[in-house]
Amino acid sequence: MKQAAMDVVRYGRLLYDKGLTNGTGGNISARVGEMMVITPSGTCKGMLDPTELVTVDIASGKAVSGTPSMETPFHLTIYQERKDVNGVVHVHPRFCTLMACAGIEITPGLTPEGLMVLGRHVPTVPYATPGSQDLASALRQKIKNADAFLMESHGAISVGKDLKDAFHRLETLEFHAELQYRCLMLNKGGPLPEAEIKRILRN
Repeated sequence: MKQAAMDVVRYGRLLYDKGLTNGTGGNISARVGEMMVITPSGTCKGMLDPTELVTVDIASGKAVSGTPSMETPFHLTIYQERKDVNGVVHVHPRFCTLMACAGIEITPGLTPEGLMVLGRHVPTVPYATPGSQDLASALRQKIKNADAFLMESHGAISVGKDLKDAFHRLETLEFHAELQYRCLMLNKGGPLPEAEIKRILRN
């Protein structure tokens, strides 16, 4: 549990330092067996202390101590539905959030790396009130088929085999959101040819 708490603090600071989150926005969690360690509500992710983090039982959703993030329901949903996931990052990065508010899906196939890290498709989770069971249920419909998501009018989520994996995926997602935005502004660029997309995804 101590290592998981240290990982949450480390990646919280990296997210903040890289401008992928701001203020007290977002939440981060890591699975340890049947429990998860998650950030509390209202904390700056760049200034976390391991003693602030909250441990929650994944099966029951009950916190062992403290008040976990208001978004705990969708973190629980992810861990319940995906036994291969051990790290979840949810933040409001500038370009991902712009695309989510504009209703524009991110196109991973602009680059080979996008396909390899994000897959063919980044689903958009329909809007629901933050922290609600409705949002958790909307994500439940998407989680089995992807590792990165936009949240309509809200932000982005990435998952991974650990927090390091989830962090790198989120960073790649934001890079591709910005890349796509700038291509749209230039009115140039587009996805790789379909034959090349299939070749990359087979590797």
